[in-house]
Amino acid sequence: MKKHELKTLSIVALFQVFCVFVFIEFLSFHELRVEYDGIFFEDPAFIYLPISDVSFPIFLITYGAVVTYLLLNRKKEHFLSRLLLSYAFIVLFRIITMSSLPLREPDTLVYLEDPFLNNLIYPGDIVRDLFFSGHTALLFAIFLQSGKKWYFLVLTIILAILLLIQRVHFSIDVIAAIPFAWLAVFFANTAIAKWSYKEKK
Repeated sequence: MKKHELKTLSIVALFQVFCVFVFIEFLSFHELRVEYDGIFFEDPAFIYLPISDVSFPIFLITYGAVVTYLLLNRKKEHFLSRLLLSYAFIVLFRIITMSSLPLREPDTLVYLEDPFLNNLIYPGDIVRDLFFSGHTALLFAIFLQSGKKWYFLVLTIILAILLLIQRVHFSIDVIAAIPFAWLAVFFANTAIAKWSYKEKK
């Protein structure tokens, strides 16, 4: 990794840590807010889907896609910075959208077991981080950052369906994740392109 890439990665990593820290603090506040001021959404998609604990395949697809992206793109310039910054913007967008639309969790929700997410980011049993889906947004961001490799898109669709089966998200959450992920990738790539240009001058 070249010197200017390392510098960019350092800045991006610090920014992401900051965003995640703000997100952690926000989640605790948001859970309490939804308790008193939450909106319940009757999702018509649930009628056609079973209810099941599919935590393991969700975990496998999510982190498997991340590892696959890193392995396939390790020789590309700023490959890690692009993904980290995209995720940082996704986190910031989620704070805004959850604040704007504080949805109550589905009555039939099956708690999602994710050892990384639950132990490193989420403070306690968080179930109201709904609009929009971070899992779906991350996978779609990987699809875009990978050069639109079709298998990442397939994984995004499968993951979205599994999240609905687990009842940890509504259909509007996974659908809304797509445009927000695109926007996050656009902002990330634009910012990194500008930083990279300045560093090379």
